[in-house]
Amino acid sequence: MKKSKFLTSLVILLLLFVMPFNVSAVQQETGAANSKEVPYQSYTYWVDYNTSEKMPVYSKPMYKTDTIVSAAVLGADENSKLNDVAVDSNGTTYILDSGNSRIYMLDVNYQLIGTLADIVLDEKPLKFTDAQGIYVDNNGTIYVCDTENARVICLDVNGSVKDMLTLPKSELIPTGFKYRPVKVAVDSKGYTYIASEGSYYGAILYSPEMEFLGFFGANTVKSTPLDVLSNLWKRLTSNDIKRAADEISLPYAFTDIVVGPADFVYTSTGKGSNSNAQTGQICVLNPGGKNIIANEGKNFADYKVGRLLFASLTQNMSNLDVDADGMIFALDKTYGRIFWYDSECNLFSVFGGSAGQGTQKGTFSMPSAIAVNGSDVLVTDSSKNTLTVFKITEYGAAVRSAQLITLSGDFASSLDSWKFIISEDTNCQMAYRGLGKAYYDMGDNAKAMEYAKLGVDRDTYAKAFELERTNLIEKYFYIIFIAIAVIVAFVIILKIKFGNKQFTLVNNTRLKVALSSVAHPVESFRLVKEKGEGSPIIGAVILVLFYVFTVLNDTSGGFAFTVFDSENYSAIYVLLSTVGFVLLFSVANWLVCTLAGGIGTLKEIFTVTCYSLIPMLAFRIVRLALTHVLIPDEGAFLNVIAVACVIYTLFMLIIGIMRIHDYEFGKFIATTIMTIIGMLIIVFLLFLTFMLIQQVLNLVSTVYIEIRYR
Repeated sequence: MKKSKFLTSLVILLLLFVMPFNVSAVQQETGAANSKEVPYQSYTYWVDYNTSEKMPVYSKPMYKTDTIVSAAVLGADENSKLNDVAVDSNGTTYILDSGNSRIYMLDVNYQLIGTLADIVLDEKPLKFTDAQGIYVDNNGTIYVCDTENARVICLDVNGSVKDMLTLPKSELIPTGFKYRPVKVAVDSKGYTYIASEGSYYGAILYSPEMEFLGFFGANTVKSTPLDVLSNLWKRLTSNDIKRAADEISLPYAFTDIVVGPADFVYTSTGKGSNSNAQTGQICVLNPGGKNIIANEGKNFADYKVGRLLFASLTQNMSNLDVDADGMIFALDKTYGRIFWYDSECNLFSVFGGSAGQGTQKGTFSMPSAIAVNGSDVLVTDSSKNTLTVFKITEYGAAVRSAQLITLSGDFASSLDSWKFIISEDTNCQMAYRGLGKAYYDMGDNAKAMEYAKLGVDRDTYAKAFELERTNLIEKYFYIIFIAIAVIVAFVIILKIKFGNKQFTLVNNTRLKVALSSVAHPVESFRLVKEKGEGSPIIGAVILVLFYVFTVLNDTSGGFAFTVFDSENYSAIYVLLSTVGFVLLFSVANWLVCTLAGGIGTLKEIFTVTCYSLIPMLAFRIVRLALTHVLIPDEGAFLNVIAVACVIYTLFMLIIGIMRIHDYEFGKFIATTIMTIIGMLIIVFLLFLTFMLIQQVLNLVSTVYIEIRYR
């Protein structure tokens, strides 16, 4: 019986472990992820109040499948390959069939109205097999990215060739540059942007007169301290042959490029600026080529993809389009999902899906491109050879309208809309942010704080909190005044009664020395050295408290002050940067000063170093309390106090080290420099040891595998 229960529990745990990632507690309360309205999973994100992580939760569908345009309807044959789709300013849809070198044109109702086929150039058939991109500018010029033939073909609506954009002849083009155009975009002033496959230099930019101007908006490579140490290790341990075989980290190339409102250029980079971390997949470039997108470095794909069995499939947000209001629709080619963001990168919804299967309407087998036509979203599938048209639902239109009102600044007008949205779907966190702004605009600060906290809107929360706090102070002013007067009177009475008699609150000598080190560092550290009244145990307690309150400040401060992301936050890193740093300094200083005539012991060095942390510890305790009663604007002075406490900590440390080693200031400076060098050497040796252990383990693992399979 026990065995049966155990097996049952094990099966349930395994099923829970491999379930789709977007099942959550909120989702279970609201409804199943697979709504009857759509065959795919429609979801959004929920961020808890301290931004520990964004959880995918069920969302009432904002888009539903309306029309499927198949290759058969277009009159295509088995050779067809619908690679891209574009929409002009009149709402006409253009579908690129790179298998047959054709372009199909559909009206606003997605009915076929024409086909550009049998295009000729110089009386010869013009083929653009495996072309990757199509674009139509405001003048009706059709641009076809003939990738394999390294050219962009410019056509009029009748299929006549107007121009041919090949690789520019310029000194700005690097030697060996491979010109493989995949996407084209033209802004309102006539500037042309061409994204070339594999080009990490940015987009190729042409003037309205089709003069090559250079490259535009290249991505950058960001390195971490670990990357720097790893590169240093490789340089020290690699020979010329190994160094020649090393891979060079290059920026990601643009996979799509579109021009949005105000001629800002929107780009996608597929798997992101970091394929492991999945961040920065979408950029918004100003005329200078600088990325100005809100939340730069944001993960525009899912927070987590699957569990266990599906985690190896990397999302690939390689296509996007932007509507007239600056709202972004990004296509994940791996999972066939469409991510809908507003102009400030707030997620509306994720819809579509089933990449690799695509047996139902609204799902895909091999999604290839996305375009926006008004509020419609169009997606081509190069495997099924279909164009799927998604129409916005009544609920989606309500959310869109309410958010546009909110973004315009007319918060109060959106109140009823957001209430309706919450009644339809309590998982819409965007609605809570909208309600917070609306109630603040209407003067209901208590409700504004409540909804702003649910929506993780710290700015609105701080504004409402300030007004609510002022109202409370005015309401209870007399009680507060009387309480302060009573406390002051009590202190005066004690002073008069006891006169100049001293109170002894602390009887323990070692604890008294530790506490008095802040006010009298010279005398206290003299007692530590000469009388042996220092306590490494008290020092360790101070150090542990310093670590604990550092973590608490990061994770449990006031809502308006605390931005805590558990996905990136590491308490172990904080431990190393606090406790680890003190231990490292103590050991390095003891080793250096022992050779330099210092008379301080390791215990004394550790003790005075920990005592010196008291000002910073006191600040962290006070800051933790004040963040719950101040707003960010008022908390600016906390940074000044923090700097003052750091300076005083350094002052105490200088006095303590000089006292216990009996050093002059000049010798202290010299040994401190040597201590810092010693700390770096110890860190390097630890890193070296770690790398060697890792290589030995890899060797042992390899030998074990070889022995096992031979």
